[in-house]
Amino acid sequence: MKKISLLLLVLLYQTYSFGQQYELKGKVNNQNKQAVEFVISSLLNHQKKLITQATTDSLGSFSIKAEKGNYRLILEQFGTEYLNKEIALNQNIDLGVIEIKESVQLEGVTLKTRKKLIEQKVDRLVFNVENSVTATGGTALDALKATPTVRVQNEIISIVGKGEILVMIDDRLQRMPQEDLAAFLKSIPSDNIKSIEVITTPPAKYDSEGNSGLINIKLKTAKTNSWNANIGTSYTQKTYAGGNANGLFTYNHDNLSVEASVSKGKQTLLTNSQSNIFYKDETWKQEVKNKSIADILSVGLGFDYKLTSKWTTGVKYLGSFTDKTASNSPFTTRYNNENGMIDSYIASNVNAENNPKMNAVNFHNTFVLDTLGKNIAVDLDYFDYNKNDYRFFSGNELDANKNTIPNSFFSSTNSNMNTIKNYSANIDVTLPYDWANISFGAKAFHNNTDNNLVVYDNETGTPVFNTNQSNVFNYKEYNQALYFSGSKKINAKWETQIGLRMEATQTKGYSENLDQTNTNNYVKFFPTAYVTYVPNENNSFSLNYSRRIRRPDFEYLNPFVIKTSPYYYSEGNPYLKPSLIDNFEFSFIRNQKWVNSVYFSQVSDFGQELSIIDPDTNVTRSTPINYANTYQIGLSTSYNFNKWSWWNSFTGFNLNYQNVKSKTDFIASIDGYNGYIYSNNDFTINQNKTLFIGLNYGLQLPGRYQIFNISTLNILDISVKLLTLKKNLSITLLGEDLLNAQKPLISYSSNGIKTNVKSYSDTRGFRISLSYKFGNQSMKSKERNFGNDDERNRIN
Repeated sequence: MKKISLLLLVLLYQTYSFGQQYELKGKVNNQNKQAVEFVISSLLNHQKKLITQATTDSLGSFSIKAEKGNYRLILEQFGTEYLNKEIALNQNIDLGVIEIKESVQLEGVTLKTRKKLIEQKVDRLVFNVENSVTATGGTALDALKATPTVRVQNEIISIVGKGEILVMIDDRLQRMPQEDLAAFLKSIPSDNIKSIEVITTPPAKYDSEGNSGLINIKLKTAKTNSWNANIGTSYTQKTYAGGNANGLFTYNHDNLSVEASVSKGKQTLLTNSQSNIFYKDETWKQEVKNKSIADILSVGLGFDYKLTSKWTTGVKYLGSFTDKTASNSPFTTRYNNENGMIDSYIASNVNAENNPKMNAVNFHNTFVLDTLGKNIAVDLDYFDYNKNDYRFFSGNELDANKNTIPNSFFSSTNSNMNTIKNYSANIDVTLPYDWANISFGAKAFHNNTDNNLVVYDNETGTPVFNTNQSNVFNYKEYNQALYFSGSKKINAKWETQIGLRMEATQTKGYSENLDQTNTNNYVKFFPTAYVTYVPNENNSFSLNYSRRIRRPDFEYLNPFVIKTSPYYYSEGNPYLKPSLIDNFEFSFIRNQKWVNSVYFSQVSDFGQELSIIDPDTNVTRSTPINYANTYQIGLSTSYNFNKWSWWNSFTGFNLNYQNVKSKTDFIASIDGYNGYIYSNNDFTINQNKTLFIGLNYGLQLPGRYQIFNISTLNILDISVKLLTLKKNLSITLLGEDLLNAQKPLISYSSNGIKTNVKSYSDTRGFRISLSYKFGNQSMKSKERNFGNDDERNRIN
């Protein structure tokens, strides 16, 4: 421990060690001997990492400083490179006048370069949301629907062929129930999103949580020496109308950077489902129409300040507040299997309310150790989540003539107060050397979850407190992690990276009603390995391996029993174990456009919520359980067609085989295939680049996913985007699910009883959105040490 403390002290001390710096300056003129403004001068180290950057002023002059060393100087403007040369910086250097040849007169041009819509990297696909037509004017959930290789079905997010995964916001994992995660993502305007990273093989730096990878949503940040504002509004028409208004402000000048955002929206949805349970003597057919109203508010605020040239500190806050009400009237018809006649009915009414509230605060510090890329990042995070759930239901059983059966009335009121508090701290150290790039770090977090369920039975007409179902449950989870990662470019063709993450976890769950305590204590290791072979500039081969873990959702560990009818109840499982996942992937990339991969994934102790049917009592129990060991083998291919400047297309398909080996008696072992075809297209209609059309299509082929058979599913979205008022006003029209074909039939068997459900989540609709941006892109600054994220990404 003393050695680790001494090492950290030495590293932190270096942040205040100022090495000798030398100045590199010059002046840029065009072919007419006129000074050229807005030319970006970038200094890169031998690993092609940006060290410092500056922009020429109105006199065409630039000046940058760096420590002694060998660098590469690049001069570029609006995507055109004018100079690329090696520089040995061992003294002050004046390059004098550098003459460039401009093909177009630069007058009143805004410093902005349009990045690629899609970028394929070794371990992830980057979807630049700000350049997408379909994603404009919606929410983060809408942007995920437009992201290649990502599927959003019934507000469950997954990677095509790889199943459900977890979501991060700016590299921070969002651990909350899927329903609440969807509500949270709806509170983030897509206009506030810079990019979405689909990370299929996360390196050791990231948390090991996530079935088959992670999705990282990167929010916009302030650009250097500028302030920008964006205000927008949208109107959505589905079965019912909805709307949203949002605003974003960013400021970055000299040492201070500020970001602020707010979004307010309301949407009413009408969803319906039809399900069948094929018992031995009867077939039960249930129809449910659910009307829900969600009122959502989100706010964000961030400050970053450069205390010294080597120390930057900042605070970020993100809040999401949702009020949601829902009402439905499930109606079940019981058919006699012998004669096909109706035996009886079950009619009920359900009213529900919940109001999840989330607050997240991050305090971060970055220490730059030298100009070669060595740095230390320290983050402290606090996450607070509160939700009050309320549900009232009542109903009766009816005879074949729809007359009330005596003594069949059922009614209950359930309310639950759920709070989650999370505290975490982590340190990341990056040390690039000539012989290898080294990174290591540590993280510790603590979760404290409280649930207070109160149940009243209303059968007598007077609420009676139910002591058997009411419960108080507390769950604590501690996690400590250490990681190490090293990458080495062996030669011009071979590159490798290895990593190891160790996580120790301790959990304790206590049920007051049962007076029951469940504890767990385990240490797991998560290795990662990458090997890349690039024989030439057109071809690239890579082999990747990673181990992941999926810990149970907090609510799944809660042993509460919640009844919604005499024939249906749900309960948690405090004995639920985490699932471990091993992933192998071999990829071949051709011309950075055609991506092919063969993958294998194996899951031990696979767990999820299942509906378990008792064939003797006709009672369905919904509970999470570790019911199987699974594996899948798949083939994925995609092609990014961008031969013409007016058409960008990302088209692909995924085919995989899944095998489920059951560990329980009520679910049979099973296997099968499934496939998915998709095409995301953006068209630029005119030369002025003010009119765009987006067309996204997806086809789910009939097949098997885990233990479920899924029918054909079609998705078609078409959008039109118009830029006007000097491209500051954006008008977007979107037609979503135009084929009205997101109504899959899902079926499976439990205890030999076949069931199926066909649901429709009100996905078909129309949206019109307006967005107006304004600001100052060229604020004068005393110094320009570092460029903005867009420029850095363009260089790397």
